[in-house]
Amino acid sequence: MKQLIFVLLCGMMLACGSGDGGENEDQVRLNYSIDTVMVHPGQEILYVNSSLSQAQLSPEKTHLYNFNNTEFAIEKINLDELAYKGKIMLSKEGPDGVGQYFFGFLLKDENSLLVRCYNQDNIVDLNGKKKSQIDFKKVGNETERLSDSENLISAVLIPEETDVYYGLISSWEDGNTEVAKILVDEDKIQRFDIPIFEKARKLDIQITDGGRFTMAKYITYAGDKLIVGVEGTNEMYELDKDTGAAQHHEYSSELTATEKKGNYPSQVGGIEEFAGIYRRIYEEVGFLPPVWDEVNEVYYRFSFIMEFDDNAEKPEGSPFQQPSGAKVFLTVYDKDLNMLAESAIPQLTQRPPFHFAKDGKLWVFENIEDEMGFVQFGFDL
Repeated sequence: MKQLIFVLLCGMMLACGSGDGGENEDQVRLNYSIDTVMVHPGQEILYVNSSLSQAQLSPEKTHLYNFNNTEFAIEKINLDELAYKGKIMLSKEGPDGVGQYFFGFLLKDENSLLVRCYNQDNIVDLNGKKKSQIDFKKVGNETERLSDSENLISAVLIPEETDVYYGLISSWEDGNTEVAKILVDEDKIQRFDIPIFEKARKLDIQITDGGRFTMAKYITYAGDKLIVGVEGTNEMYELDKDTGAAQHHEYSSELTATEKKGNYPSQVGGIEEFAGIYRRIYEEVGFLPPVWDEVNEVYYRFSFIMEFDDNAEKPEGSPFQQPSGAKVFLTVYDKDLNMLAESAIPQLTQRPPFHFAKDGKLWVFENIEDEMGFVQFGFDL
């Protein structure tokens, strides 16, 4: 394994007014610097195949935990040292088995994780030893609990409430989505209706030969706020974690549309027909969840418009044309989620992968020759 050094690939390059922005150059409205750093892997080959899609930050943002699908393990990265620090080996079966089909994990506290597999949620320690198992479908009374057609598709923890889970309940039967507050120790579950989910249902597409397309939805804990949103609109709802009351935030943009048009058919005959509509959906603007910068006391949120090459061939065995790139934009909000500024980010040419704010900079994962790197954006705010 080659030895990596921490390099600044881009130096302190001011993007505003730079000459490489192409057609987006007049939309660059923020001054920012760009650095690139690499994680020193030691003798390990870090898992970057999925662009850190299954990664979590520790609450203090000193460590990143990344699920390695090849080894069924969780890698631990020290972000202050930019160095690999070991891994947590998980078991699929046996006394410490967490299940066969992994789909996420949470840092529960400094000594344990919640590992989520299909129909099985487990608390394990940092050595991979199973401590207990949770069945979210058995929490609450019969009128509250999840039905057979519902799943907790997303879950978040607030650091000071490690036995209270917030998440999104999704029904595959009717497409309905609700926010849930699950109090495991009290055997209670509370459900909250958020208007944005009913709006998102208008973008659902039923595929008659099987399946339903739904717009991606999120719940995230950022700063001191529980924030709920949908990829198809720039609206956000700030959720009161005690009462479930939702404060609506809506915005106007000079650089992108505020939401997808949504003039898609509600039903298509098959996947081949849907493939063309899929392209239309992603040629319209999409919005990712915000991240909190505690140093500058602002939120950052990426939006993107996918681009497609009509001359590109489809992947073998797939009806879907792959995007050739993307136009990427960044919006900055104050601590009360008021919009402060927006800008094109022409150096990003794909839908932004895993990203977070740390030390006053926005870190965006970058696969650099199959090694783990991060592009760091420092904004002149």
